[in-house]
Amino acid sequence: MAQSVEHVLGKDEVPGPIPGRGFMDKKYVSVDVETSGSTPGKYSMLSLGACIVGDVNKRFYAELKPLNLHFDEAAMRVGCLGLKCLERLTFMDRYNPKSANFKPGLVLELLSQEGRRPDDAMLIFKAWLMSSTEGYKPVIAAAPIIFDGMFISWYFDNFSIENPFGHSGEDINSMYRGAVRNNNASIKDLGLRSDKELSHNALEDAIQQSIEFEKVLEIMNQR
Repeated sequence: MAQSVEHVLGKDEVPGPIPGRGFMDKKYVSVDVETSGSTPGKYSMLSLGACIVGDVNKRFYAELKPLNLHFDEAAMRVGCLGLKCLERLTFMDRYNPKSANFKPGLVLELLSQEGRRPDDAMLIFKAWLMSSTEGYKPVIAAAPIIFDGMFISWYFDNFSIENPFGHSGEDINSMYRGAVRNNNASIKDLGLRSDKELSHNALEDAIQQSIEFEKVLEIMNQR
């Protein structure tokens, strides 16, 4: 017969929860991506931002060379809003995603010159993840997880890099709806945004998501 932990160690020696470890030794990582379209492979990840939930000073940001020159113009008008490589060029209408004369192809050409190679970016991202979550299981948190998580998983797999997140992931809005028991709730209801729209800089949005997710976890802990 198998012996219980209490029998082997003695009841008073059974290890209890480790202070500060939280949800099953998880460490949540808020992730946001900006892309040239709706699906990876056909379209490219333009930028990737991430930070550790509960410690937003641990952060990662990269702008990537595109896989190809395919784009959806509506997606580019959003995904290019926060690109650092465009900051010096926004006075030129063709590089300004808010302009009627915006030329998305020129942004992809610029990223082809100035962005990180996507395989290098994902290797560096993996190293940052492992270092920043040492001793914990990294869990991606995003809004929506189906979009950001899809691109992250595809890029790791396409470049034959082990995905530290595995198959785990949390949708921030879904967790909030569960926490407040309201299927129609939105994370915006927390009132933690200075305005109604995100900046669409991948790092800034990841940090905003992290702040909101911390509040969701606080609500969950209070129940």
